[in-house]
Amino acid sequence: MKAIKGLILFCFLAVTVSSCFDPPEFGIAPKISFNKIEFKVTPDPSDADSLILYIDFRDGNGDMGLSDDFRDDPYHERSFYFEDVANNKIKAVGTVIQAVNRPPLPSSMPMIITPPTGKLVTHRTRNKPGFGSLPPFSAANLECRDYTTAYLLIAPSASSAIDASYNITDTLRDNAGNRYYVVKDTVYFKRNPNYYNISVRFYQSTGGPFTEFSWEDQLCTTLNGRFPVLSDKSGPLEGTLRYAMTSTGFTPLFSIRTLKLDVIVKDRALNKDSIRTPEFTLQQIRVN
Repeated sequence: MKAIKGLILFCFLAVTVSSCFDPPEFGIAPKISFNKIEFKVTPDPSDADSLILYIDFRDGNGDMGLSDDFRDDPYHERSFYFEDVANNKIKAVGTVIQAVNRPPLPSSMPMIITPPTGKLVTHRTRNKPGFGSLPPFSAANLECRDYTTAYLLIAPSASSAIDASYNITDTLRDNAGNRYYVVKDTVYFKRNPNYYNISVRFYQSTGGPFTEFSWEDQLCTTLNGRFPVLSDKSGPLEGTLRYAMTSTGFTPLFSIRTLKLDVIVKDRALNKDSIRTPEFTLQQIRVN
């Protein structure tokens, strides 16, 4: 089961813009409705099949879509955490992408600029009083969930979040002499749901109640994704999103199961709307 891979394919969009001569009145939050869903099987069993969602949408100011360079808070890919010692909690913090010119370091890194409420949360934080509910470190889950050892840049404004106990691999300075720390430690993280502007949750049944199938828990992947910017102008926008999810796992996982999907679509202001698809089987929606 763990060998089955799921991945996102680029979303193709069919978009129609309302007439500028007589524009309709849409709310600034997106409104979506189910159009249809298709299942396309490739002739070669080793190739990925496609589950394709068609979602109709309307949006009053046209701020739909995220380009690849939307990677700064609140669209950052991963949230890291500071200790909140006073409340025995941890507090999520976003990042911005910073270009770095120091080979062999990566050419860009996520950087924390938010002033901290406490130290940066790592796998060691779990051993501190009040933080025992943090998940234990698991090498099998490293980079998949809970902990990562990816490079992280700490800006001067957040420098008190770390100390000599952290694995600081390098120190950088800007033109003003400000000091930035490069950290490569076992740091706690969560995927940021606002990195995606379309999210899909799978529910399955073999005749009884529906239960959720989590791609992240089962296969360390996600079928959430992004569709690109739909318009470079502000104003009413409506059309149909064609969102293709590809995986070699659809048939072995769901061939004898009934499915339904929850779909959430967001605009750049993080306004959102959701739908639930009708129940279906893969055979019922197969188009080839």
